[in-house]
Amino acid sequence: MNTAAPYAALTFASEAAHIKWHQAGGPDEESNGLALCTMHHKLFDRGVFTLSEKMRVIVSESANGTKGFQEWVIAFHGISIRARQRPNYYPDTVAVEWHVSEVFQSPGRCENPEAQA
Repeated sequence: MNTAAPYAALTFASEAAHIKWHQAGGPDEESNGLALCTMHHKLFDRGVFTLSEKMRVIVSESANGTKGFQEWVIAFHGISIRARQRPNYYPDTVAVEWHVSEVFQSPGRCENPEAQA
């Protein structure tokens, strides 16, 4: 019986994604970064998703895709980011506010899609 995790044979790499872009004056500090895979880093930089003030993922209402989009993007909507090893690694709220206002393709999706019906 194979008890390996479904993705055990795959290699995942993390990238340091600036919350407030470096070219916009964002510092190279842990509090201005998120560890994301390449795909999510690109989507974050294009405003497909951002973070709420409670550090939950917000996916843009205008984001759409085909195969895998539900599993790799929409499924994270409303999910809290993982706790950091140190408090000073937690995302800076000013950087998050910058990302929401300057990058995110708002509005975000409804927390409860049934509430819109």
